[in-house]
Amino acid sequence: MPMITTLHRGAAALFTTAALCHCLPAQAVILSEVRADAGGRWVELQNRGTTSVNLSQWSLHYATFTPGWPQSYWWPFPAGTTLQPGAFLRVNWYQSAPTGNATPGVLWTGTSPYDFLFGLGGEPLQASRGAFGLLNSQNNLLMNTPSVVVDWLSWGDHGTPREWMAIQQGLWSTNRQTAAIPAGSSLARDPELLATAAFQDLQWFLDNSPTPNGPNVTGAVVQAYGTPCALPGNHLLGQPTLTTTALPLLGSASFGYSIGNTTGIYGEFAVIGFSAGAAPSGAPSILPPYVGTPCHEAIDVFQLVVTWLVPTQILATDVPLSLANLPPSAVGVALHAQALVLDLLPNTFPPYQGLTNAVRVVIGQ
Repeated sequence: MPMITTLHRGAAALFTTAALCHCLPAQAVILSEVRADAGGRWVELQNRGTTSVNLSQWSLHYATFTPGWPQSYWWPFPAGTTLQPGAFLRVNWYQSAPTGNATPGVLWTGTSPYDFLFGLGGEPLQASRGAFGLLNSQNNLLMNTPSVVVDWLSWGDHGTPREWMAIQQGLWSTNRQTAAIPAGSSLARDPELLATAAFQDLQWFLDNSPTPNGPNVTGAVVQAYGTPCALPGNHLLGQPTLTTTALPLLGSASFGYSIGNTTGIYGEFAVIGFSAGAAPSGAPSILPPYVGTPCHEAIDVFQLVVTWLVPTQILATDVPLSLANLPPSAVGVALHAQALVLDLLPNTFPPYQGLTNAVRVVIGQ
């Protein structure tokens, strides 16, 4: 855990990536959000492509761990179901449609065994653990064929029926799952992480403000600025860089920072500082002077609200900063971060190895 070395009273409430990417293959229709409480039990899809997609022969597969039950259920999308580019589709799971319901973008599975494929019926959507698969088939003969799996989500646990198919397709990873879904929240997908998250479960975050039939990301900002530098004689693996591991979204447990090109074997530490603003033009540096180096702080060091001291790791140093328990008032809060890699060994000169770029984030919802 990071060591808090400086704390500003106004920031106290706020402060309570990987080399291998298991990325989502290019595709149009994805699972986007899941809610499972008294406020709604539904799964949402989105068409992120540029053309409409006919779902008439597609199905949703819901997997459970319920003892004595089939644990695998398939619901067929009705004939004529088409998802337009950019559109969302919400499926209310194991619920009957209200009389006269014809809400655009909303479907209801029903609760009769005849509403589901293969006569297996269904189960109510459970928040504690389960899995959804999106399949481009309704053919019984293909339901053990990995190639029909288009997308997958496991929450609360792993190892549900047919999860192996998603793993084989590269749509999920072994022994991985997201968190369970708390009441009042949903599991929402961060679209910015579809091609960059280290594991598929890290594309998802707990959203304290569910957004059925709407985008999951509102107001989040990640902006890099400034220039990284490394001193002559450093033992870094390259210029130190600062990035975020996810978008800064309210409720995201996977948010954090990553300091790239750290060595992690020479006893280095990193100090990551958070400031209320960027350094004004012409501001003096507080770093020990070293002839010939352009290292200069990009954040305003005179507005620091908190600094953390963390031991470096091999290749990259992750600095987790969960946003899961922040109050709604945190939305819109902006912070500027920058990291300094240094040696704490006695008689070491220069006393630091390098300085990262800066990153400005604004918390969204």
